[in-house]
Amino acid sequence: MGILLVLVILWRADFSEVFQSLKTFDFKLLLTVCLLQLLTILLINLQWHKIALHMGEKLALRDLFYMNMMGTFVESITPSAKTGGEAAKVYLLKARMGLSTGKAAALVGIQKVISLIAFLFLNVVAMTWFFTTVTWEGGQIPAVFISFLFLAGFVVLLMVLMAYPSKLNTLIKKLPLLKRESKDKIMKVMVDLQENVKEALQQKKPFLYQIVLAFTIWLLFAYKAYLIASGLQIQLPFMGIAVVTYLTYMIGMLPLLPGGVGTFEGSMVFFLLPMGIPSHEGVALALILRFVTFWLAFFISAGYLGYQQLTKEQNTIEMASRKPV
Repeated sequence: MGILLVLVILWRADFSEVFQSLKTFDFKLLLTVCLLQLLTILLINLQWHKIALHMGEKLALRDLFYMNMMGTFVESITPSAKTGGEAAKVYLLKARMGLSTGKAAALVGIQKVISLIAFLFLNVVAMTWFFTTVTWEGGQIPAVFISFLFLAGFVVLLMVLMAYPSKLNTLIKKLPLLKRESKDKIMKVMVDLQENVKEALQQKKPFLYQIVLAFTIWLLFAYKAYLIASGLQIQLPFMGIAVVTYLTYMIGMLPLLPGGVGTFEGSMVFFLLPMGIPSHEGVALALILRFVTFWLAFFISAGYLGYQQLTKEQNTIEMASRKPV
């Protein structure tokens, strides 16, 4: 019901007023927010690099950037709570950077758990603030509750799989459709995954640094939203904007539409309305924030991947032309 209300709110928005709100926005500020998004991308790649180093793998930032761009592209076109993007990262870590499947899965899983633990904590704070400060309407409760249960369940499941992957071997052995050879390969990966996770977790201090970095990355998302809100003359404190941002991203993680398109914009309006912000201003804020954090990242990833493919094809043609006839 909450998701349906979100879509109805988005449908009923007066887009002529949305356009007027967009016209009042200082687009010089857009450049600042876009630069902050590039900083966010850099910090995410740095996080991957540091976690890989802790696991004994010195991976080039260029390769990690390519991996994350591919992951972003896949996440943008699949309604899969980002699991499609993570699968692409495991594949590239193995195929492009030479990691074993178990180690690649361990690296992806550890990074995801660190990021989601920080995000889950911020959403607990956001939910507490929203329901104790704002005069909310009935629709917000099921939307937030379902989204939080999904996120918390996903984090717990991921942590269990990371801590005890070999426990799945009993289940894998009973799968009737898999051949024995395939089962043996999967079970070997599970054992490799568990060994890599256990080894990585022997030293806790580096992960405290990574959790701080994860909080910094997520706080940047709230700061970008606050700058955009200020540019639209939306009179809300940073805490209010941050709460709306995190709750909106939490609902956007539900695997409904590719990249959470539609649910993200509607959810932001959904949480801004009880704070006294008109729907057209909420939609304007959501559209600009969405452009910076989703479409900009999507176009950068698509452009970068396209450039890489063209370069690869050009090099292939040049090598073929140099071969003696």
